[in-house]
Amino acid sequence: MICVSLDTNDSILLKSKDKSFHALFYIIRQIPDTTNVWYSDRVNKKMVCDELSVSGPALEKMLSSLRERELLVKVSRGKYKLSELLLEDY
Repeated sequence: MICVSLDTNDSILLKSKDKSFHALFYIIRQIPDTTNVWYSDRVNKKMVCDELSVSGPALEKMLSSLRERELLVKVSRGKYKLSELLLEDY
């Protein structure tokens, strides 16, 4: 089994051509280690949009794509957590 860190500056997520994975990288960087919850408030979304140079609606499409792929799981309105697939220990 190969394990990689997803939150480092040379992350495999940033090497992808799919911008959704780039968004996931910046989301992971905002998630506290203790809670595994990302708050998709205006401030956090703006930070991700600024990093990616995309608009708010473009980020919403990326978030939707990540939810469909079950990489982000919606906890409640405005709260997401990383999928257990990304957090499992092998």
